[in-house]
Amino acid sequence: MTGFNQKVISERKLTVLVLLILLISTGFFFSLYSWYTDLIFQNMLTMASFLLSGFVGIMAFIKFFTRKKNKYLFIGSGFLVASFLEGFSTFVSFELGSTVWSAARILLGAFVLLSLKDWKEGEGIQKGLKPRVYISAAFSAVLIIGAVYLLPTYSPYWKFIIFSRPLELVAMALFGFAVLGYWQKGYWTFKFFEFWFVLSLITAFFGQAYLAMSANYFDSMFNVGNIFRLLSYLFTLVGLLMSTFAAFREIEAEKKIQAGYTSGEYLVKRTK
Repeated sequence: MTGFNQKVISERKLTVLVLLILLISTGFFFSLYSWYTDLIFQNMLTMASFLLSGFVGIMAFIKFFTRKKNKYLFIGSGFLVASFLEGFSTFVSFELGSTVWSAARILLGAFVLLSLKDWKEGEGIQKGLKPRVYISAAFSAVLIIGAVYLLPTYSPYWKFIIFSRPLELVAMALFGFAVLGYWQKGYWTFKFFEFWFVLSLITAFFGQAYLAMSANYFDSMFNVGNIFRLLSYLFTLVGLLMSTFAAFREIEAEKKIQAGYTSGEYLVKRTK
């Protein structure tokens, strides 16, 4: 937590603006420039995404069990299920795997949107919430895997206006609503995690938009969309790590206060 500091808020607004410019300009550039990759490159991205999303999920649960805030329960569950599904996608054909990614992103977007419940309903552990979230996450994962086997010939590519992968629009909408929710919440102005999470959600939104405009596997927009997926995970991880570090600093400061030192007295003691 940084406190209400107008300079920090201005810097964060500028960071968001710069990120938006970079994301839009990157998409525009690669819509004109052909960049085709192969299956090996995509498998590397999938493995990196699997590991990174799993680590983010674990970190979110550590925050949940230490800070007792429901948002981390939903975020952690969403990322762990997404990680599980991305891991599962490596055991099926690439075409089916890409459909699993799309479903995983929809599920993650839904859980991220649900993480705003604690803001609307008050923070703290709600009785019976954990098992409901766990069961919902597990059931959703099983449902997605079942759908993949029941619809093995489904192709994510079918034309809808200017979009060639319209299924990606569902996750894009969910991430877009989540951006608006977390922005309106306003905690990004003074909390490390919420600021980086807003950056993550914005990146995820554009990643889904570019995936939706992909004309075929391995083309420029497909590659950019998947790289933005990784970048969004990385932003969330940075936010969790910075929030954890800030929490440790707060604990140390509280210990100093409990020991009877004011900040000035502690400084004098250190300089003696």
